[in-house]
Amino acid sequence: MTFKEIVRFYISFECDRFRKLAIAKLSNLPVKKMKLFTEYPEKDELKYCDLMSELVKKNMENLYGGKKKKTAKRDTHSKTHAAVQGTLEIFDFDEAAIKQELSKRTSLSEAELSAISLKQGLFATPKQYPVWLRFANGAFSVKNDYEGDTRSMAVKVIGVEGERLSQSHELKTQDIITHNTEFFFVRTIKDFHSFFLTVYRAGLFPLFKLLVLFWLKLHPYESTLLQTSFKRFPKSLLKERYWSASAFSVGLKSGFDPSQPGRVPVEYPAVIKYGFTPVSSQIPHQQLPVESRSESELRKAKASGSEDNYYREDIIQALAKPDAEYYWDFQIQFQTSPEMSIDDTTIVWNEEESPFFTVGRLTIKHQKVNSPQENDFGENLSFSPGNGLAVHRPVGAINRLRSIVYPIVANDRHQKRGVKYQEPTV
Repeated sequence: MTFKEIVRFYISFECDRFRKLAIAKLSNLPVKKMKLFTEYPEKDELKYCDLMSELVKKNMENLYGGKKKKTAKRDTHSKTHAAVQGTLEIFDFDEAAIKQELSKRTSLSEAELSAISLKQGLFATPKQYPVWLRFANGAFSVKNDYEGDTRSMAVKVIGVEGERLSQSHELKTQDIITHNTEFFFVRTIKDFHSFFLTVYRAGLFPLFKLLVLFWLKLHPYESTLLQTSFKRFPKSLLKERYWSASAFSVGLKSGFDPSQPGRVPVEYPAVIKYGFTPVSSQIPHQQLPVESRSESELRKAKASGSEDNYYREDIIQALAKPDAEYYWDFQIQFQTSPEMSIDDTTIVWNEEESPFFTVGRLTIKHQKVNSPQENDFGENLSFSPGNGLAVHRPVGAINRLRSIVYPIVANDRHQKRGVKYQEPTV
């Protein structure tokens, strides 16, 4: 397909999309009434999940296959800053108080509130869990840290007992993947396939890189969200706030059929998002203010002409101090109205309407994280929203897609790196 043919294809595609949207709006079709704690299938979801599965395989082969000598990395969040050990303490939180607050903020009946059981799975009992954390940038390739990007903190909780999700790749862990943005930049699996296909084609031939800019021009909403995400340049990833952006269940209804999500609407006892809010190391652990790298520092790093690995160097130096201690409140946020979409992860759940509740605390202390073994360990760690307990099922269309493609990329990466993956322990 020539460049002109691709341009014509995208113009035709977008014109047809806008035409259909206009027709739907003008025809005054009734709006589907959404229910609380309910996820809905996306049109042609299975088709686009299959297309994405094949596309990520092609992309990994294009990036790292054949005679290429590059060491295989992830297809997204490619740059690992550090793998860090920590502790996640689950508190003996006041379930009744949380439910009381929910009763004020939702239209749930007494019976529906009673059906919510918060103290199950990871939250079942007060306990301290060892964790592995991977700090990374969000981009498709390894770039300098002065370039705009999202930053992620993937949390792997060790020693979690209970019935597993069928797609789990480990036996006793719970993965919680978070970023320093409250949203994901695309609404649907179909849109993400369109974007990822453009990125893949851009990697095939230098001229095709223009296609990414063209896609963003044709998708102003998604482009604005990306630009918003890239504006944050944290002073330290050890003092940054992180959100899951996508949602997870708390429990399953009686007779739950795991084959139904993505095919029909599925209702859960409760649906939440996760958050990690940085707090002071001193009691009473007050929330830390937001800090950013200065504009002058960013300009200086760019002008130097050398690689900027600021975040890795900051983590190494900070944790090398004998008295190093970093804390986050581990929090959950409930969907309190159907307008807080589960499936559309571009929609931020307003904290004034649904505040976060603290249910635990994440702690990182003094350690050395700059050995070659640590580097390899961090690169080889495998995370997925679908790795964990059945009662904490990832919900929403984007989460269903991620639960499919993350293991595909991990298996391909390990195969190309010659790694026999083993479930991590302390």
